[in-house]
Amino acid sequence: MGTTGVARGFYEDIQEAATHIVDVLSGILQVNTIFVASNDGMTNVILEAFNRHEQLVTKGSKLPFETSYCSLVLQDKSSELTIKDTAQHPLTRSMNVTDGLGSRFFIGVPILRRSGDAFGTICLMDNPDYQLNETDMKTLKAMAVFLGYVIDLEDSLLVQEQKLSDTEQLKAQLQAEKERAESEAMTKTQMLALMSHEIRNPLNGILGLTDLMRTPDMPEEHLEYVNMIETSGNILLSLLNNMMNFNINDTGKTVVHDDPFDLVSTIENTVYLHVGQAISKGIEVGLNLEMNVSQVFVGDEIKIGQLLAHVLQYAIDYTRTGSVLITAVVDEESTDNQAVLLLNVKYSGKMLPADKMRQVLHTSDGNISTQRIVGTNLGLAVSQNLAILMNGSIQINSLGEDETEFQIRLPLLRHWELPQLNSIQQRLKGMKVLLAKDPDILQGVSSLMRRWKMDVHMTSGSAEAYSWMEEGFSPDVAVIDMGLVEGGAVDFVHNLKSRAHALPIIVLVPYGMHINPQEAEVFDAVLTKPVRQADLLNALSVILH
Repeated sequence: MGTTGVARGFYEDIQEAATHIVDVLSGILQVNTIFVASNDGMTNVILEAFNRHEQLVTKGSKLPFETSYCSLVLQDKSSELTIKDTAQHPLTRSMNVTDGLGSRFFIGVPILRRSGDAFGTICLMDNPDYQLNETDMKTLKAMAVFLGYVIDLEDSLLVQEQKLSDTEQLKAQLQAEKERAESEAMTKTQMLALMSHEIRNPLNGILGLTDLMRTPDMPEEHLEYVNMIETSGNILLSLLNNMMNFNINDTGKTVVHDDPFDLVSTIENTVYLHVGQAISKGIEVGLNLEMNVSQVFVGDEIKIGQLLAHVLQYAIDYTRTGSVLITAVVDEESTDNQAVLLLNVKYSGKMLPADKMRQVLHTSDGNISTQRIVGTNLGLAVSQNLAILMNGSIQINSLGEDETEFQIRLPLLRHWELPQLNSIQQRLKGMKVLLAKDPDILQGVSSLMRRWKMDVHMTSGSAEAYSWMEEGFSPDVAVIDMGLVEGGAVDFVHNLKSRAHALPIIVLVPYGMHINPQEAEVFDAVLTKPVRQADLLNALSVILH
């Protein structure tokens, strides 16, 4: 039968099926002519023909559909058409084809697809005296039905072959795109590796020099600068490492590490790296962390620092005058070891300049799209990706025409509390503190000491402080802000010492401010604003031991 396997069905094509049907019928029926014709509504084509004695029909011949006997068969597709004498029958006697064939017996059976549409016909022709019995008629109909199934199968195979061909083409295209992407990725990886190598060498030299710069007699201010250089270098080095890990990671994703770390110090160190830039622009930086320095959390310290650094940089860049306030709290409603860090960065500036603001406004309601704002700044885009990697989020809100706030949520795990720091805090309970400072955005010092259960008396004027002391208030320690306007901070300190010679004095100085060495002799400790929790805790511990 010329089959090539199940994949192609019974036959190679419809032509082979028609040939086989005609061959089978010619062995069963003793009729002169058997043929299979197809039609498309316009042309009748003889696919296969068998003539026993007299040549009536030729394979491959074509006739206009309306001038063929097959058109009569398909007028009623529900049944066969039998004409005993074409020269006498009213449907055929006036047709041109009858003039050529003469008086003939004709029977035609429609070949139907599963959908009910006609493909063509199976027809018999002989002399008018030919008789077709019931069994032969059933055989003819069965062959017509069988050929209809074969045609449906062939159509399905053609569709599958086309889909397979399309799939193969798509696979080839995808493979080519994959190879191109891999080639580009390899080029980028090699470039990043080269850049990382070229940056890492001088960076390692800088980090090495910071160790050589430290000397036992180095002033505290210089030591702080060296520490900042080292911290900045280490962050840059970590960034280089993350860039390389991102490129060599099989999944294409940056790996988030969960390790114990000091959250308070991470936030403070990140803020301090940007304080110098803010001060140079005349911007006040406030830090208020409603959390305890003794609490250790589990998370990715480097990525949290990078996330906050990009947001801080954006806030400082878009603040011309005013302040940047960083506040943080750990969700107290969290249960077990689960916790949520709520980190806010509020700055005195607009979300975007007017030219970029037009690009991010929704045309329908005029609302601001956080996603679009993030898309205008590479640093914010990196921060958002880091937040998503750590299962967190970043939201940007406008608090007015000239005030904007970033709200960052990051899930963390509580680890443990450092017992030595807890014991220091316990010793500070009930200690009386005189806090003299001008009202500003930095309320962190007062809230921090109150959280340690210290008795804080805060004033912005020296006269009120003197009045308290005359009324019997005897502080254990005085914390004086060098930015105190009323009365002057230095004069205020000298007057306090004259009234209470043994009173310890802690002075808070703005970042980068230099203190006269002679004036510094009357101070028991000097802390830089914004004040680090650990520095304040250590100073109080030493002074009030």
